[in-house]
Amino acid sequence: MAETTFRIAYTHSMRRLLGVLACGPSVSGIVVTDDEVRVWMGWAFQATIPRHAIATVETDDRAVISVGVHGWRGTWLVNGSTQHLVRIQLGIGVHARVLGWKVPLTTLFVSVEDRDEFMRLIRPKGPGGGARKAARARRIRLPSPAINPGLKPGLARDGYVMNEKS
Repeated sequence: MAETTFRIAYTHSMRRLLGVLACGPSVSGIVVTDDEVRVWMGWAFQATIPRHAIATVETDDRAVISVGVHGWRGTWLVNGSTQHLVRIQLGIGVHARVLGWKVPLTTLFVSVEDRDEFMRLIRPKGPGGGARKAARARRIRLPSPAINPGLKPGLARDGYVMNEKS
């Protein structure tokens, strides 16, 4: 497959605003090759995702009120429009650059103009995709009250919580 370029979707007003901030359509895009998917939005976001790391790709029509680059703890939204979102779930975490800082990337929401063609090209082949499992959110495992009767449910502390009788 040759290199295929996609444009990030922008609304008219965001095209102008983000263009002034050097994150507009002329300095943003997505490139899909046989080995990787590169996504960038000006100076604010750059990511290179190996194709084998992609676990699932699906449309996402949830209501989004923010535009630009937003994220936390591995989940990032890169958009110029609140529509045409694609959710890319990675089976292995990779790193992206946000404002020049290296950040973890496990889920990417991106607005794409030609969403269906983009999804067709990057969707993993075969059952289960290219990665073994989709990344899961980290869960904090609290000690069981049966094992530690001094710990009250709902309190996650490093030390023991005293009983009322103490």
